[in-house]
Amino acid sequence: MKKYSSFIIAMIPAGIALNWVANSIVEMLKLPLFLNNIGTVLNAVVLGPVWGAATALMTNVVLALIVRWTYLPFALVGMFVAFLAYFFFKKGWFKKTWKVITAGTVIGLLSSLLATVISVYAFGGFSGHTVDVLTAGLIASGQEIFNATFIANIPGTVADKVLTLWIVWVILRSFPVRFLPNAKEIREKIGMTDTKTNKNKKISA
Repeated sequence: MKKYSSFIIAMIPAGIALNWVANSIVEMLKLPLFLNNIGTVLNAVVLGPVWGAATALMTNVVLALIVRWTYLPFALVGMFVAFLAYFFFKKGWFKKTWKVITAGTVIGLLSSLLATVISVYAFGGFSGHTVDVLTAGLIASGQEIFNATFIANIPGTVADKVLTLWIVWVILRSFPVRFLPNAKEIREKIGMTDTKTNKNKKISA
């Protein structure tokens, strides 16, 4: 238990740092992405959805203090992503590339809807992100604020969540997962078979 607690204490700051660094690159390059949920999804898979959600909440608090305060309400989106990512992980949707992409697409669409609600009702549809330019263009073309915000959010958010899940998948497949508390489950859920174990089973049979 003490070892697991120490692992959690180490993973939470690491997840927040990963989110912050990736988001800083996006902000610097003015990309229509976010990438502030990589550490969130990683911790959701490794530690569980509650700790993933905690990572998302603390990440957005940090971003609100350092970048701009409008990040704070969107902590709900990150927490939502943590639970959805964990759900797809448990259902075995991290085993194949196409499954990762499909899971990321579904999470992206649902996240877009939640982000739209927050953006419209908290900020009038404009939260200070690059996507605001597209939102403004859609409103100018006659779209209502909610529809414009939702449509503007979909491409970037879906691409963002697909890329986020794919990066986490690559990390898990590259990292020596045997050091993780739930190593056996992770190997199974991401499609990594233990060749040595399988050979031993065949010999025993």
